[in-house]
Amino acid sequence: MATIIPEVVDKSMRKLCESLQSRIPDTVVSVYVYGSTALNAFIEGSSDIDFLVFVNRTLTPSDIRLISEAHKDVEQTFSGLDIMGAYIRQEDVGKSVGEIPPVPTYFDKKMQADGDGDLNPVTWWILKRHGICVYGQPLSFNYEISSNELTKYVINNMNSYWTGWIDRLEKNLNSTGMTEHSVPLEQLDFAVEWCTLGMLRQFYTIREHEVTSKIGAGEYGLTQLPERWHGLIREAIAIKRREKSREYTSQLKRLSDLVELLRLIHTESNLFLQKQN
Repeated sequence: MATIIPEVVDKSMRKLCESLQSRIPDTVVSVYVYGSTALNAFIEGSSDIDFLVFVNRTLTPSDIRLISEAHKDVEQTFSGLDIMGAYIRQEDVGKSVGEIPPVPTYFDKKMQADGDGDLNPVTWWILKRHGICVYGQPLSFNYEISSNELTKYVINNMNSYWTGWIDRLEKNLNSTGMTEHSVPLEQLDFAVEWCTLGMLRQFYTIREHEVTSKIGAGEYGLTQLPERWHGLIREAIAIKRREKSREYTSQLKRLSDLVELLRLIHTESNLFLQKQN
């Protein structure tokens, strides 16, 4: 099935490419979008626009200032979008973080000269299989990301970044003075969507050696995990889709269930890999 680029992605990327071309001419080889757009799962108002700009030379501090100006142009026209990505040389595509020098990165509406650009096996996997060239010449991606590389990266991320999230949520749950009325609703909505679907994406990759979208991961979780957790997963999907439906009336219960579900996903993922080895 052909991927349809959402109108807001198409227009914002066209604006970015025009702004770059006017400021750093003869430098950009091609621009690709990946992430939810490439996975046919972009949700306007909820999804990031993930991009990679391939350049034909090492960028100077002056270039990076001009690129920052180009992004300001885009933000003025599309102020509600979360656009994030990196500027890399074509010869660095597919390499591990340790093999690539720091790259100019745009994230959270700020330009960083020496970021990591979220360049990891998941990014490379999506780019090679689903990446969409929105400007310049389509590139041939000759690198390979093995299922072992993919799962190794994902389990390491789960056992570091995501366990940190679980520990913080559990600490909040057990903190003195936490009551039904003191749970910050907006923050809990964010945690339910971000953590549930984020960890289920990794759960999916570990078991299926593939990459899916957050919504796809939630739907997968509904087929693989006990019914006890379906309400929370459905709620995470609803939040991601910007729907108002909620499954819980008690916020403390929702927070408690979230911690328990995340612990389950973490445990099951590690056990699954142990059985494979």
